Amino acid sequence: MLETKDPIDIVRLATAEALRRIAGEALLTGIMGTRLSALSGGVREVLRAALVAQQVATPTRLIALCRTLDLGPDAFDLLGHHVLGALVGYRPGPDALVRVGGALGLARRELFTPRTSAPGDAVRVPTRAGIRNNAATRYRSTKPPEHLPSPPAWTCTGCGREWPCAVKQSQLLAEFGGARAALAVYLGSCLLAAARDLPGLPLARARNRFLGWLPRRPF
Repeated sequence: MLETKDPIDIVRLATAEALRRIAGEALLTGIMGTRLSALSGGVREVLRAALVAQQVATPTRLIALCRTLDLGPDAFDLLGHHVLGALVGYRPGPDALVRVGGALGLARRELFTPRTSAPGDAVRVPTRAGIRNNAATRYRSTKPPEHLPSPPAWTCTGCGREWPCAVKQSQLLAEFGGARAALAVYLGSCLLAAARDLPGLPLARARNRFLGWLPRRPF
């Protein structure tokens, strides 16, 4: 692959490579049909946010397209695997891979996590039929803590434990579904970033912390 450090070039090249891989995947092409060109915009959105803006952003275009196509979790995981796999070849650095993995995780959660009523969830106050009362229909919510990594200490923002904590491990298994390879790529990128931030962390312990908990078989 062409060696380049320009993030805009990497976005362009990795988007084209991801689409090439997806076009060769029977499961995805059967669903995408003629929408591959539209998918390019969604993939480019994810990569631009991660490499150019250097942010973990919710990929709204990709989410909207997946909803339009009624893309299932297995197909989404396969799509994400090809996006990460295409990007890895251009060596964008571990931070960029972490941001892309985070964006795909946000999209997966938005698309496939059931919305259930639980303590702390938004509660809508009922009103009398036929009467519009803006004050009464406001939502009261307490957002649960996000179990995200907090560099350079790599502690969990939700519970303060070492990241990935037990809660985040469960969330990652759900977010990545059966795409063990994509999850391993994401966690491997996190491991590289953490090793850079925590030079005193023994390598064997770091590997066990980030990768040792992964299931040995597809989950």
